[in-house]
Amino acid sequence: MVFLLFFGSELRLPAFLQVFGRAHPLVLHFPIVLLLLAFGSELIVASSRAAVPKNTANWLLLSAAFTTVITALMGLFLSKEPGYGGDEVTTHKWLGIACSLLAFGWYGLKDQVRRNKAITTVTGIGVAAVLLVAGHIGGNITHGEDFLFSPVLAKSETPQVPFEDAIVYTHLIQPIFEKKCMSCHNSSKAKGELVMETQQLLLKGGKDGKLWDTTAAGFGLLMQRIHLPLESKEHMPPQGKPQLTDEEARILYLWIKAGSSFTQKLATLPDSDSLKMIARSFFKSKDEEQYTFAAADENTVKKLSNSYRVVAPIATGSPALDVSFFSAAQFKGEQLKELEKVKDNIVSLQLSKMPVTDEDLKAIGSFSNLRALNLSFTKVKGDGIKYLAGLQHLKQLSLSGTGITTGGLQPLAKLKTLIAIEVWNTAITDKDLTSLKSNFPKAAFDIGYKGDTVIAKLSTPIITAANDKQIFSNTSLITIKSPVKAAIIRYTTDGNPPDSLKSPGYEKPFIIGKSAVIHARAFLKGWISSDTATAGFYKSGIKVDSVFLITRPNPRYIKNAMDGKAFIDEALGGVNFGTPEWVGYQDSVLEIYLFFKQPVKVSALTLNGLVATGSDIFPPDVLQVWGGTTTQSLQLLSQTRPTQPSANQPAYLADFTGSFQPRQVSLIKLVAKPVRLPAWHPRKGKKGWVFCDEVLVN
Repeated sequence: MVFLLFFGSELRLPAFLQVFGRAHPLVLHFPIVLLLLAFGSELIVASSRAAVPKNTANWLLLSAAFTTVITALMGLFLSKEPGYGGDEVTTHKWLGIACSLLAFGWYGLKDQVRRNKAITTVTGIGVAAVLLVAGHIGGNITHGEDFLFSPVLAKSETPQVPFEDAIVYTHLIQPIFEKKCMSCHNSSKAKGELVMETQQLLLKGGKDGKLWDTTAAGFGLLMQRIHLPLESKEHMPPQGKPQLTDEEARILYLWIKAGSSFTQKLATLPDSDSLKMIARSFFKSKDEEQYTFAAADENTVKKLSNSYRVVAPIATGSPALDVSFFSAAQFKGEQLKELEKVKDNIVSLQLSKMPVTDEDLKAIGSFSNLRALNLSFTKVKGDGIKYLAGLQHLKQLSLSGTGITTGGLQPLAKLKTLIAIEVWNTAITDKDLTSLKSNFPKAAFDIGYKGDTVIAKLSTPIITAANDKQIFSNTSLITIKSPVKAAIIRYTTDGNPPDSLKSPGYEKPFIIGKSAVIHARAFLKGWISSDTATAGFYKSGIKVDSVFLITRPNPRYIKNAMDGKAFIDEALGGVNFGTPEWVGYQDSVLEIYLFFKQPVKVSALTLNGLVATGSDIFPPDVLQVWGGTTTQSLQLLSQTRPTQPSANQPAYLADFTGSFQPRQVSLIKLVAKPVRLPAWHPRKGKKGWVFCDEVLVN
């Protein structure tokens, strides 16, 4: 166990040891029980009581020590599998090993410990404490944050976010991910190489590709996996884990369908938007009222609802009712009079596109607690507005698309609560606003806008390769998509930005046979062209068998690099350098050995890197490639000085290549020295960073 702790980074597990490691969650219950039983028996032996024979206590303590070590070994093997990493797994591993060593030492020194009951007590409490903390962290890795102690920990009340301030992703989508997905997809336990802790990692996806794609049938992997049969191996969440409710699945679907924005507020969604309607039950409005009137009879409310009219409470337990009409063909004025039975409970009335006349407004005028009234695109001309003058609580009124005039609104001028009036697509114009505002000083008028003056910006295209692999052996099939199907996509493969005229237009997936950085933009008449999408695809030459780090990366970017896999795992990072693919050097020079099982003929080495001047990440000052048959026979094959940025610019991916005459080697030494920040940089003279996520040979 101790040997593997220090040298396990070189371990490659055969299949039978993987099975052994995966039994860790099953076997770990034995040492927990046996250690606690051993603690009790040792207290009895130390007290010189005959209840537990010394021989029995010896075997119990030995069994506890043995099963603890076996369980720790299993945990070490399990941690070698993909998906396990991060500080929490490392801490859990060390605590498990500490517990093993303590139990082993306790057994070896049992006779000395038993001579003093106080020492026995301290030893037992110490081992139990380490065991408890290790179990707590293990529970976090398996089941989510604070799984063990959550029932007894004081729960901090999350402030209730008002509906007007709620962000769709932050307050509606993210809680679903945290509750139903994060226990298996976090930085400590990344099943399928998927981490869902940040927006960047969500967009990156896992080993099977991106989580969602608004241009794909079914909207991508996330929705497909959710709707697989529960017994399916790929169903998410897996069988035995808390499942998504129908409402949660519906919320995720609607969010992805709408473009999966991370910043959009709920309040900015159209009133008819399904996601907004669902969300209203989760959030309270800033100015949500506490209604003092009594609730209407439940049976009466149910009888008033039918196929063309819905009468329902605005929230669970609220006495306030919302009434909506749906069928213009079935609407009759008498249906408003039928609402007399609940007239004091109606606070919202939706009559948009119904054939409501001015005479019908007389019945509405009796709804004394009405707050919101929608009469848009009805037959109202304005003569019946006088019937609404007694609605002392009315706040919102929509008369868009009706025959209303400035004079027709005058009967409502005395309503002090009226704060929003919609009159677009009516005879009321910009010129009438001055007089209206003088009569309605507290009200905001919406008279609409000219749609032909608004220019929208196209979404950035999405560039993908077959199987979402950016590194390929022979050829790669490239697909470029735009959420706006009518848009024309133009692309380049020579590193230059595409323009709207000269660059080739994308018509169907195309094949590349060599490394290329592809840029793509979407264009459409009457729209602002999209931002440029960039993606690099690299043809692999000679496969490196193993990597040894001569120098250590910065501690912040070390956890994915120490076994060298980050340099040769064929997983490329994006412009966010906080993702697991990136390895960063600043205070030390990047120096690594690349080993080959058989001698190979090499002629070039490429370091795939990142440049982000605002974060002090620059190309290497010097890139050296050394080669030979042993570490003592290395010769300098290439030394290059990559071009440095001359001004601050957005982050971008870059390749730094050293080429040389073909040479037969068994190993390569790569050296990349960080640059001193240039004079134009705010932190001039300080050391910059070198970030690398992959090394490619030939």
